Amino acid sequence: MSMEGKSSPMLGEPGRRDKKLLQDGPWRFFSLVMTLMLLLLALNLGVVLAEVLQFFNQMQEELKQLDIKFVQGLADAGHKRDIMWGEVFRQVEAVRAGNESSCEPCLENWMAFQGSCYQFSTQPLDWFKAKDDCAEKDAHLVIINSQAEQKFLSPKEDVGYWIGLRKQYPKGIYKWQDGSVPTFDNWTNTESFYYDCVILWKFGSWFSSTCSAYWYHWICEKPQIC
Repeated sequence: MSMEGKSSPMLGEPGRRDKKLLQDGPWRFFSLVMTLMLLLLALNLGVVLAEVLQFFNQMQEELKQLDIKFVQGLADAGHKRDIMWGEVFRQVEAVRAGNESSCEPCLENWMAFQGSCYQFSTQPLDWFKAKDDCAEKDAHLVIINSQAEQKFLSPKEDVGYWIGLRKQYPKGIYKWQDGSVPTFDNWTNTESFYYDCVILWKFGSWFSSTCSAYWYHWICEKPQIC
């Protein structure tokens, strides 16, 4: 009797485990489903976040390009403004000279001063192409012979202009395009005439530069018909 009484609880243990498994099964399934849903949600959020970051970076790059174009536009506008004011100043100086009355007017976009007509380019070229451009207009790169002419031609804008002065070899002497030696000059310092070709800079300073430099403007000159 005592042995039978002890064995009955052991026979009931599998039943209790089965009952517990039946009770825990739905919760485990629910937990698994929720875990999978959270993983899918995290993946979707990761994809969305990556797209948002890509869009943000693209917008930043577009704004950067717009900013560069805006700054470049301001610089170009300032450059054109400086050229315009320089031309206005030279026109006023030409009128003050008062020597055009006995001569024929210069062509359009040319300015008269002391018996010569001058044209200031609005586009840059190297020295050789600038020389050819003047030749096509029956003119030559400007030859500066006096302080008065220098003052009239001196740019007030921050732009360099080729003039007709170039170093001639084998002696390495600067000569004007017509072969004459300068009787007037306005070198800034002894280091200014290191290169072969010469530019007229802001306020009349002379500097030398490599003749192949293509970022300078130029001045053409031809006699005024008097």
